[in-house]
Amino acid sequence: MKVLVTGCQGFIGSNLVVHLQSQGHEVIGMDNCEDTRREVPCELIIHNIETPIPIKNDFDRVYHMSADNANSKTQGTTQMSTTRSNTLQTINALDFAVKNKSHFIYPSSALIYNTDYQTFDKPLTPLREDLIFPAKPDKGYGWEKLYGLLLVQHYGKETGMPYCTPIFHAIYGPGLDIDFKAKVIGAMCRKIFESDSELKIWGDGSQVRSFLYIDDLMKGLDVLVTKNIQEPINLGSDTAVTMSEVADMLLKISGKALKKVYQPAEPTGCWKRCSDNTKIKKLTGWSPEMALMDGLRKTYDWVTKALSS
Repeated sequence: MKVLVTGCQGFIGSNLVVHLQSQGHEVIGMDNCEDTRREVPCELIIHNIETPIPIKNDFDRVYHMSADNANSKTQGTTQMSTTRSNTLQTINALDFAVKNKSHFIYPSSALIYNTDYQTFDKPLTPLREDLIFPAKPDKGYGWEKLYGLLLVQHYGKETGMPYCTPIFHAIYGPGLDIDFKAKVIGAMCRKIFESDSELKIWGDGSQVRSFLYIDDLMKGLDVLVTKNIQEPINLGSDTAVTMSEVADMLLKISGKALKKVYQPAEPTGCWKRCSDNTKIKKLTGWSPEMALMDGLRKTYDWVTKALSS
């Protein structure tokens, strides 16, 4: 099978290239190659997907992994550029996929969920797919990912293009970003590695997330695509942890006795976010296999090697 992976030099995209190749697929990658250091073992087409894709579509599948995504630190200042860029990228990827009715895989984000369910003063509500509407996504990125999901549905309905719309929840693992783009686990691993005295944690440590290991994501994607499941469906972990608990796990793994220093004034994102996996278990039988402690150990080991080289 011939496959196009946009955003192939990102964390998820680069892992996806290797995963698909291991299954015997012919994989072509596409990326704009700006501010990235990941090498991918496939043919690479350099192209900014904010403009129409200029190559012939003879692809069986298009995995649209390309997206600008802000972390908690940059969310407040990059909403215009992120929302504009991602909308253009999705439209151009869809226009390309429709030409050959390629199976279009579009990952949405947990940020599409109504933020009223995720505030600090309410009990933890695992996010079921029926809680997407009424819509109140998290900032511009959340609105853009929800709009993209609706676009994919309309393209599929009106053209017959097959599609898949998984909702990703906080993916981590070896190869994750540890530079200015780093999310919480990548940033925390780096802070622990580079410090001999303290670990600074944004917020008060009580923020809740659920984290999915990259290998489990790949297996979940395979199941959804193979079964041709088109409805929005969570692809995440249903094990909720606080940031303090994640910090304790990583400190134990590192062997360092750092003092945890909380920074309530720093950005925290939504307070409580956890996947509800009822639907995906019912429809596919899939559930994550990697325990969080084991996944964090593999990730921290990778980070230490990357920063030591």
